[in-house]
Amino acid sequence: MFEERNKGKIIIYIENDHGKINSKMEYHGIAKTPEIALTSLLVNFTSLSLEKGKDPRHIIEKHLSGIVKMLEGRKKI
Repeated sequence: MFEERNKGKIIIYIENDHGKINSKMEYHGIAKTPEIALTSLLVNFTSLSLEKGKDPRHIIEKHLSGIVKMLEGRKKI
């Protein structure tokens, strides 16, 4: 597949594994740059939250510390 040099993709795979949600991401092109990937994910998270009538600030406040704690238990950040 031909891609221009200044394009990138973030692909998020989500699956339900026996009632547990698993996800993984792939980065291509400029999306491999951490600042671009993180900013793009944040913009899309905020946009989807607002589109679905959810407050993105509330979602982050409610879930972020638990997510960080869970991930710290698996691997070093």
